Amino acid sequence: MSNADQEMTIIDHLDELRKRILICILFAFLFSIIAYTKSSTIISLLKAPLGDVVLVFITPMEGFMTKLKVALLGGMVLASPVLFLQTLLFMSPALYKKEKILLFSCLPFIILLFFGGIYFSYQFILPTTLQYLMSFSDESMKPMLSAEKYFTFVIMLTIAIGAIFELPMIMLLLSKLGIVNYELLAKRRKYALLVIVTITAVLTPTPDAFTLLAVAVPLILLFEISLGVMYLYHKIAGSRRNEDEEVSEEIHNS
Repeated sequence: MSNADQEMTIIDHLDELRKRILICILFAFLFSIIAYTKSSTIISLLKAPLGDVVLVFITPMEGFMTKLKVALLGGMVLASPVLFLQTLLFMSPALYKKEKILLFSCLPFIILLFFGGIYFSYQFILPTTLQYLMSFSDESMKPMLSAEKYFTFVIMLTIAIGAIFELPMIMLLLSKLGIVNYELLAKRRKYALLVIVTITAVLTPTPDAFTLLAVAVPLILLFEISLGVMYLYHKIAGSRRNEDEEVSEEIHNS
């Protein structure tokens, strides 16, 4: 624990938390206003994977509430870099200087993975999932989708997958901070894969196996890539430690 964290009282931590939450709310609100002015464009973009299926709203308020929900969730996505930054700033007093440098150096990759997950969901998972779910239509059942429920489904799916794509970055950070051991994780790979599938099943809003596999497979690939990166980091860090030990031993002997 850093000296700065030792000097902070519980009240200081609560004040810091309140400050970070207020900043997050402010930026989410500002970006939501921007998103609302472009809500028709965003709705058309989110509607595109559905094809020619017509969306309906069945209550007088549903059309307005749908635009408002799209704007609010869209604003949160647009403000996510600020939300990530404020989260790291709140965590930073509890870290040493080197740990802070490490944490903030990972911020661009955290943002990139989140938006990469959203893009992957929109381009690949969402169209195939909708095609699969709509295939249950037949002569006795015709789709008549509520606009509010459809856009809630689409946004929650894309945000959930964006969040799931953060797992490799979290693993790497935990490894660099010494919380997760690479050798143990590699040996217990099958349990780690089970955890990934379980988390995917919890976070994805659809109960079908197709969506689960569509999300879990690329995530497992990201997990394997993360293991490779962790292995390289482990080797590089190990070689640096050996070099430092040799240098210190030579100095000691001389």
